[in-house]
Amino acid sequence: MKFNGLVPELSVADITVSKEFYIGILGFRMEYERTEDKFAFVSFGAAQIMLEEINGHWNTGELEYPFGRGDIK
Repeated sequence: MKFNGLVPELSVADITVSKEFYIGILGFRMEYERTEDKFAFVSFGAAQIMLEEINGHWNTGELEYPFGRGDIK
């Protein structure tokens, strides 16, 4: 597998729900997974992303829901 020059890593609240969304709904393919670390590397065509359940190890600031710029009401 060829890795892209830049692969975003998304912090997610629940890796199981996130995998169901990206793989089950959007059609991404599982490329690599570390279940003990709650980490997954997925791809869709040329797009690649990493998903990691929030664990407090890599946070650069306080995380508040919703994590993106959107506001769910």
